[in-house]
Amino acid sequence: MIPSKVGRFRIYLFVFLYLTVTLSGTENNTESSVSFKDFLVSVRTEEDGMIKTRVTVAGTMTESIFEKVFLKKLVAAQPLPGFRRMKGGKTRDIPKDIALHIIGPSKVKKETIKNIIGFTIAEYVQKEGFNASKNLKVLQSYEELEAAFEPGKEFCFNATLYLQ
Repeated sequence: MIPSKVGRFRIYLFVFLYLTVTLSGTENNTESSVSFKDFLVSVRTEEDGMIKTRVTVAGTMTESIFEKVFLKKLVAAQPLPGFRRMKGGKTRDIPKDIALHIIGPSKVKKETIKNIIGFTIAEYVQKEGFNASKNLKVLQSYEELEAAFEPGKEFCFNATLYLQ
């Protein structure tokens, strides 16, 4: 049985990511990786009370969080011109691209990026059992993150955690 193109792509992507993580670990002994279901956290350096990380989020997770944020913004939005609300406040049959344009893609992306960063870092801290402070520094600017973010595509960011 020959796997489909999508299946082969996933296998190739997995092998590529595995080799990338393995080879990068041999070059730099201070780097380690922690894998989760939909994202990977690579620890660059651990200094006194500070951990520098690189988080790589899978496209499936970016898509699902984007959809949740989009639906939340759509429900909370004022009635959209040209579209009636159904009973119960539901807005049906609105093309996604039109609704996104009216709501504002920048607002949805900003909220999605915040949710992704918060969720991934919280999961990492919880899994590792760190006693981290609330201070989290993302090394890229918001404009860089927004330009790099595309729902359904892989998303990466660098962050610094401060331990207590």
